[in-house]
Amino acid sequence: MKLTRESLQNRLVFLGTAGARYVAFGFMRQAGGLYWNFGGYNLHVDPGPGAFVHAHRKGIEPFWTDAVLLTHRHLDHCADVNHILEAMTLGGKRKKGKLLCPSDAVNQDPVVLEYTRQNIEETILIEEKKELMLFKNLKLTFPVRHIHGVETYGVIFNWNGKHFGYLTDTKFFPELLEAYSPAKDLLIINTTLYSPNPKIDHLSAKDAKEIIAFVKPTLAVLTHFGKTMLSAKPWEVAASIEKETGVKTLAAYDNMIIDLNILEVVRQRR
Repeated sequence: MKLTRESLQNRLVFLGTAGARYVAFGFMRQAGGLYWNFGGYNLHVDPGPGAFVHAHRKGIEPFWTDAVLLTHRHLDHCADVNHILEAMTLGGKRKKGKLLCPSDAVNQDPVVLEYTRQNIEETILIEEKKELMLFKNLKLTFPVRHIHGVETYGVIFNWNGKHFGYLTDTKFFPELLEAYSPAKDLLIINTTLYSPNPKIDHLSAKDAKEIIAFVKPTLAVLTHFGKTMLSAKPWEVAASIEKETGVKTLAAYDNMIIDLNILEVVRQRR
């Protein structure tokens, strides 16, 4: 069942749950990013490879988008950003929208073309502890710079009294716990590894469990899975974390939809 402008209201769509290059570029799962609707305003976060197509297939027209957020410049998070920005502005016919991204996404070997940036209203560079009002009743906070090889930031959304966190790619470090502690309603964690690997700057299931146990959100969602997480069956990992922490924990799947008002998965007819 495809979404409409009405059925998209106040919902979060997982246009992809692939993490790292093997799963994203091996087509083991989609990598279209997260599509949020906040009271009619649309934000596309991390439009990776296939985001343009996955959105359209789900009924989301890219020209509905009001802003795009890149947490970092790695291609599994930004490969389709130029397609999305171009479509958002109807090929430059309508100057519209905002891009939020780290400085190295546009200043150094840019992944966002200057050509597409000329057609949007504003490019906002994000940095540690930056706060801004993006839409009416939506405040964004970038609490801490992550450890991930390139400039990388997660985000906390403050919307209508609710706090949602998106903890994007990073190596675990203790400051993450306090940084994401405000995300008491919903916390999404990119959980690429099943077991910790000190050579890889990604979170593991063990790391996710520690973060969830500390923050204690109403709902935690694991996503951005690598091969080891897929082999471990993410839904079973999530069930184990829920049992050990007492926090409702889900493993995201491609095209999963969450109602942001009630923090429940929306069951659509096929």
